[in-house]
Amino acid sequence: MWAVPADTPLSRRSVLRAAVGAAAIGVLVSACGHDEHNEPDTLLPQLEAARSDAALATAAAAAPGLSPATVAAYTEVATERGKHADALAAEITRAIGSSPTSSTTAAGGTAAAPAPARRDVVAALTRSAESASGRAVTESGYRAGLLGSIAASCTALYLVGLPEEPKP
Repeated sequence: MWAVPADTPLSRRSVLRAAVGAAAIGVLVSACGHDEHNEPDTLLPQLEAARSDAALATAAAAAPGLSPATVAAYTEVATERGKHADALAAEITRAIGSSPTSSTTAAGGTAAAPAPARRDVVAALTRSAESASGRAVTESGYRAGLLGSIAASCTALYLVGLPEEPKP
């Protein structure tokens, strides 16, 4: 019997294959189902998560002592999640005819919170990917494809896009 190492590294190619597969599943799922009009508010939790993830990644990028590569990775996560928020907001606006309102409010505390760690950003992206993929199977058409793409993107962002910070 052959022994397989416990921490087999994932190649970028295998992660990209998984992302393409997840997107393909979203497309296939969108072809199945009925033409029932879904309420636009079903995308609001996804919109809030995208905005929250972008803010979290921006805060993580501002942490002191990070390598330039890590700052660039967090910035890329923030940019991508911002694009996800824009696409979700556009779909909600298209469906209801007006821009969605945000339910998040700014914290009014005076003490600065510590910068989020990599594990916090990865946890948020993992939750977002799972939520989007779970929601994609209940949607149809463009929405299913959009959510499938967001799930694949979030997965690729935390598996490939966020390198481990070198240990001193």
